[in-house]
Amino acid sequence: MIVKLEKIINCSSEHPQYPAANLLQHNSEKWKAAWRCNKPGEMLAYVIFQLAEPSYITGLDIGNYQSCVVIVTGSTSAEPDNWIVIVNYKFMTNDEAANNKFKDQVHLFTKRELNPDIANIKFDRIKVTCMQSANLKVLFGLSYIILRSDPTIDLGLDVFGRFKLRQPQAILTPIEMMKEKLGKIESLKTDYKKELQDKIKKDSMENFAKCQEKRTVMKRPLLEKLEAGKADEVFQKNDKAQPEHLKDKAKALNKSPKKIKDVLIEEVKRTPFGDIIPSSNINTNKNNVKKATQSPSTSKKRSFVEVENSSNAKLDEKRKKQCSKCCTNSQDQLCAICQRLPQPKDVEHPLETNRNVSTNRKKPFKELFNDVTFSLSGYVNPQRDEIRRKALNMGARYIPDPNTTNKKCTHLICAFKNTPKYQQFKNRTKVVSHAFIEECFDKKKRFPWRRYALDQNDKLQPESEDEIDGDQSVSVYDIDTDIDSDY
Repeated sequence: MIVKLEKIINCSSEHPQYPAANLLQHNSEKWKAAWRCNKPGEMLAYVIFQLAEPSYITGLDIGNYQSCVVIVTGSTSAEPDNWIVIVNYKFMTNDEAANNKFKDQVHLFTKRELNPDIANIKFDRIKVTCMQSANLKVLFGLSYIILRSDPTIDLGLDVFGRFKLRQPQAILTPIEMMKEKLGKIESLKTDYKKELQDKIKKDSMENFAKCQEKRTVMKRPLLEKLEAGKADEVFQKNDKAQPEHLKDKAKALNKSPKKIKDVLIEEVKRTPFGDIIPSSNINTNKNNVKKATQSPSTSKKRSFVEVENSSNAKLDEKRKKQCSKCCTNSQDQLCAICQRLPQPKDVEHPLETNRNVSTNRKKPFKELFNDVTFSLSGYVNPQRDEIRRKALNMGARYIPDPNTTNKKCTHLICAFKNTPKYQQFKNRTKVVSHAFIEECFDKKKRFPWRRYALDQNDKLQPESEDEIDGDQSVSVYDIDTDIDSDY
């Protein structure tokens, strides 16, 4: 089943006589003309297609024309910027491209040759990238591209005319049939364990209820007498055996000891277990006894002090009303009228003003990237050489063949996602675009790397680096670099 290409979303380069729209018309005569880049000298061109409906990609037919490497990637509607590699195939070597050999090869990719993880993904967009850096005198592109998908047929019919179709039954093996019979037999067996548990629970509840009925509540004898109103027997009421402190209190209150004891007995409260609960009335009675026993001379002295305090408070209020403005000459002097300090004025703290001033670190321009070791992926000369020269002039160190074991590569400058180096160093190092090097070089300032990250998850995280200014002029390109190329 051929997957239909609905339209072209974006095209980086196309020749007027060989537009990318020819790839949509693979059944017409224009299909033979195919798609080519705009002018000689270009090294990379890509086309992005919109599929008619989300589809599984289980096969590809690619007709090449003068392209060394063809990369086919796809994305879903949930993550339109996350391109997943479907095919990454090298049609020609640099020598074959320079000598115009095998320029129009055709390769058919079956389901076995594709990654099995891709078969479970429905793609909405397809991006085709063609690269050719060996022969800059020719126009390169594609002759055709056909996407294939396995057909999925589900009629969903269970009725044929007046007859209802029988659903297919799974054929059981003899062992499975025996297991099914044993399961039915076990389900019919009575669960004696559960019956015993229920019976034990029932008997225990009945025994507990019987014990509760037989149990008699034991009361203390003193508590029974108090509840029966026999308080005299509990406290052993005798006039002769009265303590002296009760007699003194009785004299102060002009009451007999009998009445005081009756009051105290009435105020005693106990718990069901016989413990005495203290009451607030006893404390109030004690205070009343103290007030009654105080001498009249002390009460007169207290009243005289209270009168003096009230008169002083009235004088202070009059002085405060008469004082309209306090002394403003000094913050530490008291006012002569109201005897108060003036209100403090708002003073700006010198340290708070300096907090808002942002301080950026500065470094010489040649040492901006002195802690950076980088590698390149997906770029070809002359752009590759220009990026390398700019990074080296800022103090970075270039690693041609990095690996993940020694962890010497801190930054990977990558042209696009899903290159071989991108797959190798993803989640192991900082993967950024070439804009990171170019903007830092042009503006003579080192910016945080997360602003230029290729992965969207790295871009959304907070920046962990500060901006660093370069305080020297840019030097002339005087560093020799190699001219190797990798993808």
